[in-house]
Amino acid sequence: MTPTLGLLEAFDRHGALLARAPVTRWPVTVGRALACDLVLDDPFVAPEHLRIDRPAGAPGGVQVELLETRNGARLQRRHYHQGERFDWPDGAPVELGRTHLALRLADAPIAEEQALPRFPWRTAVQTAVLLALVLAAALAASWLEARDSAKYLKSLPGMLLILLVVLGAWAGAWAAANKLFAGRLQFWRHVRIASAVYLAADAVQLASHFAAFTFSWELLARFAPMLAALVLAGGLHAHLAAILPRRRVGLAWMVAAAVAVGVPAWLGTQWLSNMRLSNTLYMSSLFPPGLRAAPAVPVDQFLQEAQALRGKLDRRLQGDGHGDEDE
Repeated sequence: MTPTLGLLEAFDRHGALLARAPVTRWPVTVGRALACDLVLDDPFVAPEHLRIDRPAGAPGGVQVELLETRNGARLQRRHYHQGERFDWPDGAPVELGRTHLALRLADAPIAEEQALPRFPWRTAVQTAVLLALVLAAALAASWLEARDSAKYLKSLPGMLLILLVVLGAWAGAWAAANKLFAGRLQFWRHVRIASAVYLAADAVQLASHFAAFTFSWELLARFAPMLAALVLAGGLHAHLAAILPRRRVGLAWMVAAAVAVGVPAWLGTQWLSNMRLSNTLYMSSLFPPGLRAAPAVPVDQFLQEAQALRGKLDRRLQGDGHGDEDE
C-alpha cells in the first residue's frame, strides 16, 4: 500500500472545504486540468497553476513553483508570479485565484483533541451586562431631561422598545454583512460592539462636559460631539474588522482617512454656516457648584467682559439689519 505523504486541501474565502487530495508522491500539481493531482473549479486558476515539491535533500521544506499562470499566487501578503519559486512554511495558506490551499504533512505534529464547545456563559454575561448598561444610560439621560414624572413613566416602555429595535436593527445589518462576506452571522458580537460604542460615546460626552464645567474648558463642551464621532469611527472599524479580520490594518487606514476628510469638512461647513467651528454657543451641562475647580470670576471683571461683548453684538445686529435692507 502506498503511504500517504500529506493531504492537500482547498478552501473558499469563507473557510468551506472545496476539494482535497492525498499526496502519495512528490511533486504534485494544482490547477483546473484533469491531469492535475488537485483539480480546482476556480475560473481564476490556470489549467496547471503550480507545482508542489518536497526535495529529498531538504527534509521538512516544501517548495512551490508557479507554472503558466497569469494571476500568480500569494503567500503571507507577498505576490509571486509565473516562473517564481518559494518555500511554503507549515501552516500558512497559499492563495491562488479565489481559493486558499493548505497542506498537511504526514510527519507534522497533530494538535490535541479539543473539548466540545459548551454554552458561552462568559460571553452571555458580557452581553447581558452591556445591554443593561445601555438601558440604564438611556433611562438616566431621559430622566435628567424629563419635566413630568407621570409622562416620563408612561413613555418608558415605548422608549425602551425603540432603543432595543434600533440596536437590534443595527446589529442585524452588520450580522447580515458578516454572513455574506465571512460566512458567519455573529449577531451577538455586533450587539456587544454597538453597545460598547454607545456607552463609550456617552461616557466621552459626559466626561467632556464635566471637565468643561470643572475647569472652565469651554472647548471640550463645544467639540464634545466631535469626540463622540471619533468613538463612533472606532466602533465602525470594530464592526468591519469582525467581518474581515484579515483586512484589519487596511480597514483602520480606511476609517482614519474617512475621519481625516470628514472632520475638516464638518468644521468648514460649520464655519461657512455660522462663522464659528462649533454650533454649541455655551456650556449647556451644569453640575453641582462644589465640583468647580476653576477660580470664580469677580463681579466687576464679569461686568467689564459683558460690556465688551455689547459692542460686538451691536455691530453684528447692524450688519444683519443692512443685509435685510439690501434684500
